[in-house]
Amino acid sequence: MNLLAALGPHERLEAVQALPSKQWRIHTVEENALPTFQPGFTADLEQAAGSSMVVEGAWRTRASDCRHTLVQCPTTRNTGAVVRFADGQRLLIEDIRESPGRLPKLEMFMTGLPIFFAIMGVVAWFATRLVLQPLRQLSEAAEAFGRDPDHPPIDETGPAEVRQAMATFNRMRQCLRAYIEERTHILAAITHDLKTPLTRMLLRLEQCTDEPLRLRLAEDVAAMQRLVNEGLELARSIDLSQPIRILDLGALLQSLCDDTEDAGAAARFSGQGEAFVSGRPEALRRSFLNLIDNAVKYGGGARVDMERQDGDWLIRIRDFGPGIPEQHLHDVMQPFFRLEASRSRETGGTGLGLPIAANLLTGQGGALSLRNHPGGGLEVCVKLPMAGPPASV
Repeated sequence: MNLLAALGPHERLEAVQALPSKQWRIHTVEENALPTFQPGFTADLEQAAGSSMVVEGAWRTRASDCRHTLVQCPTTRNTGAVVRFADGQRLLIEDIRESPGRLPKLEMFMTGLPIFFAIMGVVAWFATRLVLQPLRQLSEAAEAFGRDPDHPPIDETGPAEVRQAMATFNRMRQCLRAYIEERTHILAAITHDLKTPLTRMLLRLEQCTDEPLRLRLAEDVAAMQRLVNEGLELARSIDLSQPIRILDLGALLQSLCDDTEDAGAAARFSGQGEAFVSGRPEALRRSFLNLIDNAVKYGGGARVDMERQDGDWLIRIRDFGPGIPEQHLHDVMQPFFRLEASRSRETGGTGLGLPIAANLLTGQGGALSLRNHPGGGLEVCVKLPMAGPPASV
């Protein structure tokens, strides 16, 4: 308005009409068409206009003729004033604007629905991640405990329900560790204590004058000694106190086969260079020595092959014997189970060789399985996770 006050009477109308926006209108006053003035708004506008003009009256309204319909409907805002300039010209100045129309309710709902689902998707992703991460840790801890009972307990973090599950898992882990230790100590104590009376029996047999009887009793005592010794081996196979380190499995298998051949038995190894695994050296040596000895004892010789299979080393130990009936392939993995053909004094056997080897390998992340080879003989398959070379290599 102050700009209009600075113009002449004829220039005021031309200036408003030249504006690019059709928002402003200015025309002469028609007394019979004026709306009702609003005193409060008139006073405010007169104070803002200053002394350059006189505000005789002003008003402002907001109206819409279609506010209750479902079509898009802009709301009209009308602001106007009757002013008298210093040169005596009296004009009506109006400001007419249309506010953005209201979207119909259904259209507003359909427009906001994708935004709502997007927000909920983001929230659900964060919530799922918050819950699944500790659950994944729990799953990994359970798998690690299955490979190594000495694996440390899991940190109890995450939502309350997940923390409770982790605490339960840690208590279960502690109970299982105590049970394993107790069973190991009992088995070791029993087998160790049996050695003393067996030694006394051998000494007393030397005084037996009945030679046939002495020989039969000596064979029974020797069989009992083998059972006691392998019972101690079974107890040691459960005890996983030896530290884990990186070793070359290929070199270990080659050494075992060479020792077997030096003892007069047939054993051949076929592998591919260095094969590093993470394990307990003495436990691995005992387990593969048991498997090779079984192949030599019951199958006339051992053929040991090693190859890569995904992220594992696959070791196949095949003998050249009659194999095992399919219905007994699972049974021979149980302690003290022996096939009828092996229950003789010539072949001996206590039924602990395979369970000992399986315990030792399972405790180091390995797996042992049996099958009858299509070309004849029994084949023992062992899988061990691959590892990188030690830092000193």
